[in-house]
Parts: sequence; C-alpha cells; structure tokens
Amino acid sequence: MLKKYSSFFYLFLLALLSCSGDDNGSDDTTSSSKLTSLTISSSVDKAIVGESIFFSALDNTGAVRTYEAKFYVNNNEISGNTYLFDEVGTFEVYATYENVTSSKIEITITPIPIEFKKRVLVEDYTGTWCGWCPRISYAIEKLEEETDDAVIVAAHQGDPMQFSQITALMNAFGVTGFPTGIINRTANWNYPQPNNISQVTMQLYEPANVGLAINSSMDGNNLSINMKVKIGSNYNSLRLVVYIVEDNLIYDQQNYTSYYGGASVLRNFKHHNVLRASLTNILGDQIPNGNLGFGNVYEREFSYSIPSNYKKSNIKIVSFVTTGESTEVINVRGANVGDQQSIEQN
Repeated sequence: MLKKYSSFFYLFLLALLSCSGDDNGSDDTTSSSKLTSLTISSSVDKAIVGESIFFSALDNTGAVRTYEAKFYVNNNEISGNTYLFDEVGTFEVYATYENVTSSKIEITITPIPIEFKKRVLVEDYTGTWCGWCPRISYAIEKLEEETDDAVIVAAHQGDPMQFSQITALMNAFGVTGFPTGIINRTANWNYPQPNNISQVTMQLYEPANVGLAINSSMDGNNLSINMKVKIGSNYNSLRLVVYIVEDNLIYDQQNYTSYYGGASVLRNFKHHNVLRASLTNILGDQIPNGNLGFGNVYEREFSYSIPSNYKKSNIKIVSFVTTGESTEVINVRGANVGDQQSIEQN
C-alpha cells in the first residue's frame, strides 16, 4: 500500500513540475495578447526621386518591431525596411506585425530639383563718417569688374543716407563695427576685402533652387512691382525680401585707407546701391505654405511712392529669397525700374 501511494505522489510531483516548466510559454501568450496597435514612421516624408527612405515600427507596448514587421508601399510588400523611390508621386506606406496593421503614412516624391541662374548678395554696412569704409567700397568695385552676378545693398548709418531701420538690421546680424560686409546673410566678408574677392564669387558655384523675376513700371512717382518666385525644390518655409536702392548719391566720404589715392576726405564721392526702403519685413515676408510646392510660381504685387527728393532714374529694385528656418539667401536679383525680366532656369 505504501508503495502504491509513493508511486502516486511521484506522478503528482512530476505533473506539477511539468506545469511549472510551461510558465514561460504562458507569459509569451500573455505578452502577445497585449499587442493591440502598431505605429509606423519614416526617416523623411518628402524626398527627391531616386532617394531611399527608411521605415520603422513601434508597437503599443513600446517594443521596436522594425526588423520583424512587414512594410508595404502602395499595398505591395517591400524587402526589409528601406525603399528606393524611383517614381514621382505620393505613396501610401504601412506596416503589419502579428496580424496587427498600422495606420498609413504618405510619402511625397518630387522630381530632381530645378536649378536657376545664381547670383550672390553682398550687404555693405557703411557711413560717410567711417574712414575705413572705402575699403569695402573699393572691394565692391573690384568685385563688379570680375562678375555681373553680385547684387549689392549699402546700408548706411549716421549720415544723410541712413536707412530708417538700420538699428534693427544691425541687431539682426550682429553688426557692431563699420565697415562690415555680409555675404548672402551667412558670412562676414573677410578682411582685407579687396584681397578676398573669391570669397564672394565662389558662392556663384552653389546651386540655386529658387528663381526670381522682377517686372516694374512707373506712373508719375508711383512705382508698381510684380515679383515672381519659382520654387524648384522642397522647402518647408521661404521668405521674400524686396528692397528699394538708389545710385549716384554724392556726399563727401572720410577715408583712412590708401584706396582712391589715399586722400583723407574723398570729395563728392559717389555712393551706389544705397538702401532706401524695404517693401517687406527686413528679414522677409513668409511665402504662404500653399505656394511652396515643387515647380510652383509665387507672384506678389508691390507699390512704392518715390519721395520727391529721390531721383527716379537712379532707383533700383533688389529682391531675394531666404530659407524660413534661417536668414540664408538662396538667390537674389536686381533690376532697374521698367525692366521686364523672366525667370532664368538653367
């Protein structure tokens, strides 16, 4: 009888141990049952045709399922979690894992960027009282001998040509001393500027994916301007700046340099490209998001009443586009009053 009960106890203990050994399997089932949703994300949501995009997947428990999930582009399963988009268009992408399907995300693929004729902006912070400022004036003359693709804006302070918003402009770009030359609103023109012309001209080799055209007409003292901006790439934000400048203003200029013969005062010095007015915010007006699509042309009309003390024949228009995330100038263009320009696409 004792032997019979011993055998029964042994079988009971074996069964108990077997059940204990299945605990891990039971936990897996519980863990699996917690999976209720899957979230898909992408490295970017916009790209150029021929680029690859990476996808990842995360379940509702926070577990990464990127290398276990299956990914689909327009309902077609892809290999792995990377896909090279070789067509232009909008694509729907989703992921599945253990019979759970993520919501869909959209990927926009645009053509290869459009390139436009490139010009470079140079802003000269200057004043007639500034004896070292002729150094940049001379450098600008040398620059213009080398290229027609530099657009100049001279922002004066402390003299009869002072720009009304000069303090705000100086604060925006950290200008604390004169002269200061700034290239495309991103880099100071290195001293001595006449020896560093290439610092400006090298910018002309950078691609420009925005093109501009300035068309204008005059009726009495009223200047009407039509601005066109063609967008040749994906941008999240762009700003448009439109300035009025004036040439051939005659004022004596202090001179501490050896340029222009080295005279201490340059009598009847001709000041060109003098910034007179900004028809936009000095840092640019936002181009509406709805106009930022690839290949879109954004148009805007401006009007300006030329003051009687300005000489109409000396008035010019300068316009440039900057990235909305920064002040970097993508492209710039200048025009005389009455010019009828077209967008110069390469």
